[in-house]
Amino acid sequence: MEKKAENIKVTSIARKINFQNVLRQLGMYIAIDVFAVTVFAAAFVYSADMVFADGFSLFNKREITRDADNGTIYSVSRYERNAGTKDIEHLYEIRLDGWLVPLKTAAYLVLILECMELAGVMAHGTRGVREKLKPLNEIAARAQVLSELAFDEAKYRNLEDAISKLKVETIDAGIHMHDKDLRGIETALNGLLERIRTAYRQQAQFVSDASHELRTPIAVIQGYVNMLDRWGKEDEAILEESIEAIKNESNHMQKLVEQLLFLARGDSNRQNLDMKNICLNDIMKEVYDESVMIDEKHHYIYEETGSADVYGDCDMLKQSARILIDNAAKYTDEGEDITIRVGTRSDMSPYYGIQDSGIGMSAQDMEHAFDRFYRADAVRNSNTGGTGLGLAIAKWIVDKHGAYYDIVSKEGLGTRFNVVFPRIGA
Repeated sequence: MEKKAENIKVTSIARKINFQNVLRQLGMYIAIDVFAVTVFAAAFVYSADMVFADGFSLFNKREITRDADNGTIYSVSRYERNAGTKDIEHLYEIRLDGWLVPLKTAAYLVLILECMELAGVMAHGTRGVREKLKPLNEIAARAQVLSELAFDEAKYRNLEDAISKLKVETIDAGIHMHDKDLRGIETALNGLLERIRTAYRQQAQFVSDASHELRTPIAVIQGYVNMLDRWGKEDEAILEESIEAIKNESNHMQKLVEQLLFLARGDSNRQNLDMKNICLNDIMKEVYDESVMIDEKHHYIYEETGSADVYGDCDMLKQSARILIDNAAKYTDEGEDITIRVGTRSDMSPYYGIQDSGIGMSAQDMEHAFDRFYRADAVRNSNTGGTGLGLAIAKWIVDKHGAYYDIVSKEGLGTRFNVVFPRIGA
C-alpha cells in the first residue's frame, strides 16, 4: 500500500514537471512563429516596394483589400512632389492570391507538426520524466528504509565487541557478524582492516630490513673498536686499517640513515617539492659534467635528441639522475661507456635515460629493482657499497613527477633506464 502511494506521488510530480515542459515548449513555438511571420512580412513589404514602387519608404501608404472577385490585393501609394502646389499620387497594386495559397499551406503544415509534437510530449512526457526521476526516487526510498530501520542495541553492541577484539597483526583478522543489516558496515570495515594490515606488514618489513642493514656497519665498527682496545693501539698498521674501516662504515651508515629519513618523510607526505617549469636538458648536462669530473674510471657520453621541458623539482630530478648514474657506475667495468641521454620521444614526451654496459639484470631483478633493500644475487655480496635504497628513492621522485620508468636490460650486456615525463599542459 505504501509503495503504491509512493508511486502515485512520484507520478503526480512527473505530471507537473511535464505540464511545465509543455507550456515552455508552447511558448517557444509561439515566439518562433511570431518572429517568422514578422520577418517574412517585413521582407515582403521591402521587396514589393523596391520592385513595384521604385524604392522603399516608410511614408508609402499600404493596404490590403478584396476585389469584386473576392481576390486579395496589396496596394502601395507613393506620393511624388510636383513643381506646383499639389503632390502626384502613384498607386501600385499586387495580387496576392498566387502567393497566399502556398504560404497558408506551409503555415498549416507547421502548425500541425507543432501540435503533434506538443501532443506527443503531453502523452509520453510524463513517462520520460519518471525515468529521469527514478534514481532520485530510489535514493529517497533507500533513505526512508534506513530511517525506519529498527534500532537493535544488541546488534551494535556485538559489532562493537567484535571491533574491540581485533588485532592488526593477525593475518585472518576480520569482522564477520553474519547479519544482513550490518553487511555493508562489515565490508567497509574489513576493507579498511586489510589496508591497515598491508601497511602494517610493509612497515614491519621496512623496520626489519632497516635494522638488518644498520646492524652490519655497527657490528663492523664494534669489531674494529674491540680490536683496537685489545692490541691495536701500538700497531700502526692495525690502527690505520681500523680507522679507515670505521670511517667507511660510518659514512655508509650516515648515507643509509639519510636515505631512510628521506623515504620516511616521503611516506608521510612531509617531503616538499619545489615544482616549476624547468629545462631537462640543462639538468642532465650539469649531471653529466659532475659525473665526468667525479668518476674518471668510466667513459661518459652525453646525447640530446631535442629540447625537453618538464614541470618538476630541479634538485629532486638531479638526485634521481645521480642515483641511476651511481648505480650504473657500480656495476660497469672500468673504462666502459655510460651514456646519458635527454630529449623527446616520438610522441613528444620529454625523457632522460641512463644506459650502461654492465652486468645487466634478470627478469626477476627487473621486477624487484625498485623494492627497498633489494639487491640482485649477483651483487649481493659484492663490494659496491650500496644500501638497496637508491632506486626506491629514485622511483619515489619519479612517481611524484607523474613520470614512469622504461627499462631494458640483458644479463651480460647492460641496462637502460629511461624516465618518461608527461608533456607540459597535457
